Amino acid sequence: MAEVTWLGHAGALAEVEGVRVLFDPLLTRRQGRLRRRGPLPDAAVRRADLVAISHAHADHLHRRSLRLVARTSPGVPIVVPRGAAAYVEGLGLGRVVEVRPGDALDVAGVSLSVTDALHHGGRTKRDRGSTETVGYVLERAGRRLYFAGDTDLFDAMADLDRIDLAAIPISGWWRRLGPGHLDEARAAEAVARVDPRLVLPIHWGTYSPEDLRPGIPRWAVENGRRFAEELTRRGLADRLVRLRPGQTARW
Repeated sequence: MAEVTWLGHAGALAEVEGVRVLFDPLLTRRQGRLRRRGPLPDAAVRRADLVAISHAHADHLHRRSLRLVARTSPGVPIVVPRGAAAYVEGLGLGRVVEVRPGDALDVAGVSLSVTDALHHGGRTKRDRGSTETVGYVLERAGRRLYFAGDTDLFDAMADLDRIDLAAIPISGWWRRLGPGHLDEARAAEAVARVDPRLVLPIHWGTYSPEDLRPGIPRWAVENGRRFAEELTRRGLADRLVRLRPGQTARW
């Protein structure tokens, strides 16, 4: 059995044959000046056998969310990009493993292959290169999931092999995107390159700046529609997994 739950923003919980892996969990009402537009995921998603973080930006490596995970899953091991271990110290987590693109490891009953990601590292705007930025291919019991984290297109996407489900970022938390991100059209191109059996769009429609009107902004809702249209244009519409934050699908 394999399931995936979209937690909202970039967060995802993958469960494969009883092993639960949390990717980039963001589980609070607010993150900095951003506010969640919709309900929080159920507390049950905090139960994990492994946590994997793609990069050190606060909406991906979120310390308050990781503390919540540690309270539910004390001693859970965590995999982070090289240079990010210091950011997860003192949170109640277990073993910390730093990785970089090209690494492969077996941990908590799954195999993780560490992929490239075209996105700047660092914790802040001034600190742009202190950590790696990575993606992951999780494999267990013959099932393979690609978690892209946050990235722009890169050539090696086409080298990923036999991906059953790809979690691909399609936007962000604002109507404009800086370098190192995928918009809806480029995300559809990423799907064409990776060629997964199924695709789950992430990194969209969940958080927006606090000073906006209540509710999900129209531009955030339209991200999902435009991505679906781009997949249709490429003949890939049948691969789309449509979830709202907190919902689960089998893969």
